Amino acid sequence: MSRAYDEHQLADSIYAALERPLTPELSVRRVFPQRAIRMLGPWCFLDHFGPLAPSSYRLFDVPPHPHIGLQTITWLLSGELMHFDSLGYQQPLHPGQLNLMTSGRGISHAEVAQPNPTTPLHGLQLWCALPPAHEETDPRFDHYPSVPSFTLGQCQATLITGSYATATQSWHSPALSFSPHIALLLEAAAADTLTLHLQPEFEHGIYVLHGNVRVNGTGVPAHHLLDLGAQRDAVTLELSQGCTLLLLGGEPFAQPVKIWWNFVSASQARVEQAQRDWDAGHPRFGKVPNYTVEPREASTGK
Repeated sequence: MSRAYDEHQLADSIYAALERPLTPELSVRRVFPQRAIRMLGPWCFLDHFGPLAPSSYRLFDVPPHPHIGLQTITWLLSGELMHFDSLGYQQPLHPGQLNLMTSGRGISHAEVAQPNPTTPLHGLQLWCALPPAHEETDPRFDHYPSVPSFTLGQCQATLITGSYATATQSWHSPALSFSPHIALLLEAAAADTLTLHLQPEFEHGIYVLHGNVRVNGTGVPAHHLLDLGAQRDAVTLELSQGCTLLLLGGEPFAQPVKIWWNFVSASQARVEQAQRDWDAGHPRFGKVPNYTVEPREASTGK
């Protein structure tokens, strides 16, 4: 996939996350899509939110909004969220757990920070585009109480989705997937130099949430994404103490997907139809019955 020049690009393949509104009162760091980097493998969206102080939890209230053609992945480093959707699910989310929603032909959902918090709200939301053959799959919601967690050098590794293997061991996330990909979170307890094994057929990227890291000798500061491209079977990381980063990867799509508001598809006509259907109250998106906070205009970011 070609990468055009972008004004926020610091080097040939390093991009700063951009501040974008999630709600009228709350901004997040939008890692991608950006003009120069639309996708990494099947990953077409990455937001980094927080840390949001407990006194400001009320700001995280994303009212019911629709999706097609993607899976949403919500991951918390701290705090607590509540998921509501048009299938009737009402699911709290805590750190170490995974909420995975498959929109398929259409679903709507809301996410709200839980009341009376004791820790800051800090996390990630990702969108994984569904391959064209699965865009019309039935919508569903899956909650995973745990995913694989293991040690790599001085790092605690958490395999959110996909599979990861070394020369001697392998791990597999239980998360439902429709195409080969990986999301691996690393948290460094101490400064360390670590070699990660990669799938050469994948496009890969590394997003730094906290601290700093040198990747094959290239420095990547916090809140920046390094696009590694494809055809790599390993990458060497020099991590600072306390560094937290996310490795994303997957087989690239033949063409970038179309993204229009909250709709994702290989077809421009399909996303435009989804917008018309949402505006008309089409039953494909259902209703979110348990969302009780007074609704306001849905954000453009989710």
